[in-house]
Amino acid sequence: MWRGGIEGEGAERLLRSLVVLEGQRGKGAGAAVLAAIEAFAKREGTQRLHLLTDSAAAFFIGQGYQPEDRSLAPASISATAQFKTLCPASATYLSKRLV
Repeated sequence: MWRGGIEGEGAERLLRSLVVLEGQRGKGAGAAVLAAIEAFAKREGTQRLHLLTDSAAAFFIGQGYQPEDRSLAPASISATAQFKTLCPASATYLSKRLV
């Protein structure tokens, strides 16, 4: 089982969640779900996806996401609850250009 979603409007959006159950990890499910989310986001006009992660930075880097300085996040992203309160300052901030 897996789940994923994005938040926001316009060119800059937040990858809000991507969850793959432990037993399905390492089988390509995460990459497939992420590709589907990215394709949807691109169709909706998203130019760049942003995310914060405590534990999956290596996975996202392997999928083309780049580590970024959290202080450089666009205002529309840094204003989200994810950035402001839900994720600790130690979370890795990454982004990927979709265009």
